[in-house]
Amino acid sequence: MSKRLIIFPRMGNSWISFKTYIKNIGDIPIIPRPLNKRVLELGVKYSPEGICFPFKVLLGQYLDLFERLNLGKERKVYIISLGGYGPCRFGYYNALHEKILKDLGYKNFEIITVEGIDHPFYRGFPKFIKMIGKLFGFHPPWRIIKGFINAGYKLYFIDKLEKLAYKIMPREINRGETLNTLNKALTILDKAPYNNLRKIKEAYEEGVEMLKRITIDKKKEVIKVGLVGEAYMLMDYDNNREIEKKLAYLGVEVDRSLRTSTWASDRIIFVKKHKEHMMKIIKPYLNCFIGGDGQESVMNTILYKEKGYDGVVHVLPFGCLPEIVAKEILAKVSRDIDMPVLSISLDEQTGEAGLITRLEAFVDLLRERKYKQKEVLV
Repeated sequence: MSKRLIIFPRMGNSWISFKTYIKNIGDIPIIPRPLNKRVLELGVKYSPEGICFPFKVLLGQYLDLFERLNLGKERKVYIISLGGYGPCRFGYYNALHEKILKDLGYKNFEIITVEGIDHPFYRGFPKFIKMIGKLFGFHPPWRIIKGFINAGYKLYFIDKLEKLAYKIMPREINRGETLNTLNKALTILDKAPYNNLRKIKEAYEEGVEMLKRITIDKKKEVIKVGLVGEAYMLMDYDNNREIEKKLAYLGVEVDRSLRTSTWASDRIIFVKKHKEHMMKIIKPYLNCFIGGDGQESVMNTILYKEKGYDGVVHVLPFGCLPEIVAKEILAKVSRDIDMPVLSISLDEQTGEAGLITRLEAFVDLLRERKYKQKEVLV
């Protein structure tokens, strides 16, 4: 049986995990390049006017690969992507991407949409089984299971390494040391044998030890800020203009509310439990589903207040309907619970200088606010 060529969207460092799964089942992973000028040019050029930013990025990734590697014409390729539902345009991405790619002459590809079972069950279940068959291919069950386990561990370890790094970064003595060390740790994890769980765990432990050896200022007072917003923008550093790093270099300890492993847990494994917990928290402000990650943005802002954070940065792609609704609700939440919230809308037109200026002003406001609160307590 010939090996399939499989493309998956690049989202932060999660590509390390997806690559591991595809190798385990015996297929060939095709990894998109990080967001660059060419990827963005292609995405913007062929996307409908007014479509949300993640759509343009994903289309640009596919077109860049098709163009550079001569895929989608003579060489068949599979694209694995998530499906969506509710009042969010994400649910239309795959169908629209497919149409645009075919209109441009790429006919020899197939998009596998990963989604749950549609209702009614008797109609949705056959479609779900068909999707599972395409996703896994004709591979032995033990390969599929081993692939999920090893990839799952790598995904979990990536999130743990990133979380530790961004706790250290605002306290580092030598600017840039933490980021360099994190990249080295992720490279070690990536190079760990895809089919050997013991080696994967050892690679993670080595990465943790490397980060713990970084010299820090333990007495430094830092501002604590939570990041909320649309999942793809939060989890991909190129899309969000490395907003975590920018904040860390301003002396801010950043916590990202959505990570790939927690997103998978909440949206795939513990869906009912997550939804009940979320709706209970946001009930005073929102009693219906607004699509995308809008509900999570409201919930996590409230939770960050309860955890004692100093402020929240709300990141959304320009034109994102669910997050625009969440932005309006967050204005009231901010007043009610006395929690400063900065909403930042990003797209291909976003300027670096303007973004940095807004972040600096917000951090200065938080520091002044924290100083005054301490004076009152004294």
